[in-house]
Amino acid sequence: MYKVKILSGYRVSIPKDVRERLGLKIGDELILEVEGAKIILKVPFLPEDPVFGLYGLVEVKEQEMIDAETAVVLELKKKMERSEGPCSS
Repeated sequence: MYKVKILSGYRVSIPKDVRERLGLKIGDELILEVEGAKIILKVPFLPEDPVFGLYGLVEVKEQEMIDAETAVVLELKKKMERSEGPCSS
């Protein structure tokens, strides 16, 4: 959990480690939602490999968010293509 302060113009700063983990850059757009007393900021794109991106093990590349079922199907197709590489017969 982070504590941020509202600055002039109602601006808030996103902590550096959060920006780095999510690969945020100046000019990126976020989605803001209000749920009761909560303000939720969502990133409209995901790193190519979110787990490795969060740990800083790979360079974060922008990827459009798509619905969950399509994302699972695409990920399975990628894994199948990799497993059917030049070594398979």
